Amino acid sequence: MHDLVLRRGLVVDGSGEAPSTGDVAVDGGRIVSVGHVEDRGRQEIDASGCWITPGFIDPHTHLDAQLCWDPSGSPCTAHGVTSVVLGLCGFGVAPCPPGGDDYLLRALEVVEEIPFAATRIGVPFTWETWRDYRDHLSTQDLGVNVAGFVPHSSLRYAVMGERAREATANEQELEAMVAALKDALEAGAIGFATSRGPNHVDGFGGPVPSRQADDDELEALVGACRGRLWQINIETKFSGDAAALRNEVGRYAGWTRRAGARLTWTPFYADRTAEIWPEVLAENAQWNAEGLRIAPQVTPVPITLLLRFDEQSAFTAIPGWQPALKGYFSESTQNRQRRLADPEVRRSMKGAKPEPRNPLNPDFERWTFAVAPSNPALSGRTLAQLARETGRHAVDALCDQILADDFRTRINVPILNRDEPGVLDLITDPHTVVGLGDAGAHVMSVTNYRYPTFLLGEWVHRQGRLPIEKAIRLLTSAPAELHGLVDRGRIRPGNAADLCVIEPGLLALDPVEVVHDLPGGSPRLFQGGRGFRAVFVNGERTVADDEPTGRRPGRVLSAHSP
Repeated sequence: MHDLVLRRGLVVDGSGEAPSTGDVAVDGGRIVSVGHVEDRGRQEIDASGCWITPGFIDPHTHLDAQLCWDPSGSPCTAHGVTSVVLGLCGFGVAPCPPGGDDYLLRALEVVEEIPFAATRIGVPFTWETWRDYRDHLSTQDLGVNVAGFVPHSSLRYAVMGERAREATANEQELEAMVAALKDALEAGAIGFATSRGPNHVDGFGGPVPSRQADDDELEALVGACRGRLWQINIETKFSGDAAALRNEVGRYAGWTRRAGARLTWTPFYADRTAEIWPEVLAENAQWNAEGLRIAPQVTPVPITLLLRFDEQSAFTAIPGWQPALKGYFSESTQNRQRRLADPEVRRSMKGAKPEPRNPLNPDFERWTFAVAPSNPALSGRTLAQLARETGRHAVDALCDQILADDFRTRINVPILNRDEPGVLDLITDPHTVVGLGDAGAHVMSVTNYRYPTFLLGEWVHRQGRLPIEKAIRLLTSAPAELHGLVDRGRIRPGNAADLCVIEPGLLALDPVEVVHDLPGGSPRLFQGGRGFRAVFVNGERTVADDEPTGRRPGRVLSAHSP
């Protein structure tokens, strides 16, 4: 008798090959049989009408801090994710020198919008090295499997102290960084992650430590990653200059070739206002044809910015709205109410001259309600829809809703990755990797971690934009192979039993909520998913009919062994 048998489901095994109806048997946390299973199971699930897939792998999270107080893996677990990757873009909580914890947490607050008030309470810093942090995670009751990069800014600060914020590493410091990185890789880290992103600044407003590294330092650290993956948030990401972006990534490609490593860089997006992606995609194909493995990270969902009206946000930076809203966030609540109700203010906002190339240009067909406390049914709907249904101008609909919600309205504004045909080309390219979910970060700004449910529900089931076998491979074996997670991402005997049972007709995104479950009661946005009959991590059921079971069978993964 098997521990578990999933029966009569459409088995989409992660290989990209056509699915077939069959059974999957599990013993001891591993898959033992796929196809027709005669023996009974102590636990059986009739998966008729459902997809049986590998558990999803989210290659871009910032859960490094959150797993210390909430090891469940939320919010990824609400979307079929069974393995997450930490340490992206060079940010994390380890390594950390004695007394360095405040600096690392303040940087996370500024760059990744993870509130210091929560992390100061929730992150114990019982470690100094990355190896120590891995050991700490191993003692947690993890709801997901966890793999981690060694974050460059943390590594640099651990070795150089305050010098990391402003100085070039000397020979001894560089040797110490390389030695610490090698120790972490031996301890199971999957690779090295860094950033040159111009928007990445620390709690003092200066460049994060990784941005102070010269090319010699970066290349030396990449050189320690033979056979592994490294990741970089690129400097030219918002430049709109295809030549500059290709030249930058071309330099990293040379380092990758000499190191015998693999490279993934972020972010890569398709946008109508900066159509540079076809050139970059073509050059990336050439690098891969030459034997390199370079995988820009992409996502099927728009990259969004959250407008809020009770605290500082980009609301007053909307093109053409600045005169009408000047000084808005410094006013009293009563004066804000008076201003948003003023017909002259609204007339000025309505008359704003469009700036189509500006990502904040009002596009009411794309601006959606994330949170509307007085009318929760608006979540996910556009301002244009509300305006048409109520016979009002979209500006009036927005201002009326803000007032009805006592300023607690939240509006999702797509600012990047808005060219849907281009996005489809990006995610289906054989040399990209799907991710950019950012779970654990931007806690009051984005819910991009929803991408697995969106991809399967909208683009596969409802719109038929790509076949199920292709989509599942993008979420499973493709990131597993790139990151060196050798026993994940495929349904085949011997692999870990990370599995999903999905009812396609029920796939949907829940409305966005504001929940106060961070340490100290700090808020975050949360968006769940529907359609997940069951999710298994290492053979144990962690989700049953879209609800967490409370089981925590996750483990810390390494890139060099099952």
